Amino acid sequence: MPNLTMFQPTLAGSESNALEASRVALDLAGHLLSDTAHDLRSPLAAARELTQLVADGIEGPVSPEQREHLEAVVARCNDMQRLIDDMLQFECARTGTPKLFRIWLRACELPAMVQPLVESKLSRREIELQWIGFEEELPAMFADTDKIKRLLVNLIDNAIRVTPDAGQINIRTELARTNDRIRLTVEDAGPGLTAEQLKELGNRGVSHQGGNGLGLTICRQIAALHCTHVTVESEHGRGTRFGLELPVGGLSSVVGSFAMWREMVLPASPVKPSLRPSSSLRRRPIRRIESGPAIQNLPGVSNPPQHTHTVAMVAVNTIETDESTSQASMMQLDRFLQGFCGLHELAYRIERDQWIMLWDASIAEAQKRIELIDQMRLNHSDPEVVHQKLQWSSPIIQSVGANSDRAKLERVFTRVDGGERDDSTSALTMEPPSYVANGRDDDSPSDQRSEVAQRRLESEVQWITQRFRDRHQQLSKHSQSLRPRS
Repeated sequence: MPNLTMFQPTLAGSESNALEASRVALDLAGHLLSDTAHDLRSPLAAARELTQLVADGIEGPVSPEQREHLEAVVARCNDMQRLIDDMLQFECARTGTPKLFRIWLRACELPAMVQPLVESKLSRREIELQWIGFEEELPAMFADTDKIKRLLVNLIDNAIRVTPDAGQINIRTELARTNDRIRLTVEDAGPGLTAEQLKELGNRGVSHQGGNGLGLTICRQIAALHCTHVTVESEHGRGTRFGLELPVGGLSSVVGSFAMWREMVLPASPVKPSLRPSSSLRRRPIRRIESGPAIQNLPGVSNPPQHTHTVAMVAVNTIETDESTSQASMMQLDRFLQGFCGLHELAYRIERDQWIMLWDASIAEAQKRIELIDQMRLNHSDPEVVHQKLQWSSPIIQSVGANSDRAKLERVFTRVDGGERDDSTSALTMEPPSYVANGRDDDSPSDQRSEVAQRRLESEVQWITQRFRDRHQQLSKHSQSLRPRS
């Protein structure tokens, strides 16, 4: 039986099944990692609590030396608990199963969220954490609050390991000149990395910071869930900077970030766009990204999209919703809908009660997902979600992976968001929804759809679908010709 490893998965045989072997090996290792972590949690918690009871003197008097040793055992149990949590977080992030809830998060709120989570480690080493550039006027960024908190905590933990006692760690913001991206960086005061270490850091399981590399791997996965990647810049003897970029400034930035990400994850793309921060930026609270030397990108570990060059686009809005519906109810529905998006996908709320979804799916798969979402909504535990009736558009296929595709995608979103239409792309305009949940008649008076526009849309969908099928057949024939003959 072949030996499967999550680092260098190979199977005896032809090269054509190497990618599949890699996926199988990674899935097996991931399941083992997750199962082991779950099995360890309960006995570890029991050991920690019993040890704490003894250390607190509840089971009888203990000497100062005994208490010190018992507290050390409790501390090691806490370290093991964090490692187990990291293992579970990694597997969820790798498979894309964690439910993202991206909102417009104000960067100035991050210090109060993250500082208490690392304060104990900082105080033990007398290390100072400086938050630079987190002013209130900084534009909000589109991110999952909990995931970004976890990413920053992991990067700060790594920085603490290499920073000397009584040293300083800087958390900075950098704003792009185009005002469409914000960069968060964690700068340590450690010894830095050599060029060889910087290159090796791209491998999983490598840390160079006294850890096991799992925390950094989780950071890379969280970044991938946000359609970006972690970057590292270091100079031996002068510390290291880890960071990632997130969209700010509204819809255009979010769509552009997603489109650029889909270009980067294309397996056959010869040149991948990179988001490069500068090492020569002026030291000021809100800095602007200039051109600078190349840095090391640390991509996440995940399977490529199932549909590498296309996404299924669908619009959804609520019906029978008025201004009396609370903002909290709409936020709950937003969380629910975003929970059905995985890696390489996007759900964006363009208005109070309207969303655009970009799914890694065909039209048939998108239709099935719509039915699943409606079924899950009706069975949801939150009555606020059940109460909201949804109306869906017919899915259409949108190409991704090129600059022209990015521009077209942004125009489609802008039109749906109330912008002006343009005749050259009117066939891709998301018309009023044609699928209505809860049994409402599709021909109800509330549907003001134009018959001419609908015929144009259906014709475009048929044309795109036929092109996709033709392309699929060509790729299948090409794949068959490359397979080795037995």
